[in-house]
Amino acid sequence: MNTITIIGLGAGDLDQLTIGTYRKLKAAEYVIARTDQHPAVAELRSEGVEIESFDAVYVENDEFERVYEEITAKLIAMAEERAVTYVVPGHPLVAERTVQLLIEKEREGIVRLEIVGATASSIRFLRHCELIQSKGFSCWTARI
Repeated sequence: MNTITIIGLGAGDLDQLTIGTYRKLKAAEYVIARTDQHPAVAELRSEGVEIESFDAVYVENDEFERVYEEITAKLIAMAEERAVTYVVPGHPLVAERTVQLLIEKEREGIVRLEIVGATASSIRFLRHCELIQSKGFSCWTARI
């Protein structure tokens, strides 16, 4: 069983990626995106990174849950053959159903994952919203 490395592309262009994340993408043997509809995908392609996508799965299915289940199954099948780098918009652990499904499969021992975020997007979010912790915002984290 090969590892599926899941990388969050952040909310915009490649400038939002850490150097480490960028290097990991450039060195990846096989990259597939949940969707082509992200500025970083186009930028990576222009730099010579070959990236496939799951956009056709959205067209073939009329329910999002089916889309996510099919993407998950395809990723697991791909990982049986080789290491896979799966890129998603934003952060992999925020509102990414395919990542949730993959984590469930990892807990069952079906797949091995490495999850890499683009940046500390919560910091950018707080800055954008001009929220500061002392004025009523608190952030809780938990380990499972």
